[in-house]
Amino acid sequence: MSLKKEIAATIRVIRRLRGLGYEDLAEASAQANIGLLEQGKTNITLDKLVKLSNALDFDPITLLAICIALDKNETPDESLKRALTQLDAFQAAGGMEAVHEQFDGEILLKRSRGKPANTQSAAAVLALKAQGLSQAEVIRELGLPKSTVQRYWQK
Repeated sequence: MSLKKEIAATIRVIRRLRGLGYEDLAEASAQANIGLLEQGKTNITLDKLVKLSNALDFDPITLLAICIALDKNETPDESLKRALTQLDAFQAAGGMEAVHEQFDGEILLKRSRGKPANTQSAAAVLALKAQGLSQAEVIRELGLPKSTVQRYWQK
């Protein structure tokens, strides 16, 4: 999803409503970059978007809600309600606790090497193996690559 034009329009309007010029946002980005951004000719990193939002004295979540609403042809309220529903489900599933477990203080913990295992695929492979199917039959049944089935088969 590219939100270049939605971000361009939203930042342009917020800046104008605040009565700010490019020079007022110099702490967040070079004037030329803001100009290109407002023309929809460049992308912006999340870090830079937050910095620019702060310079505009505008909450970055609100800015993104407006941009996503424009992209989905809905109201920002609808975008935020959908986000709140997902946030509630994420929290109910223990998502916030799991995110906090990824840190040691302010340091992001390293993840284990290699590609993260798909536990559902692994369980399906092992279940079919237990039923006596061959690797070739499991590949056909699940539609998984041979290398994936072999990796889970060994567990």
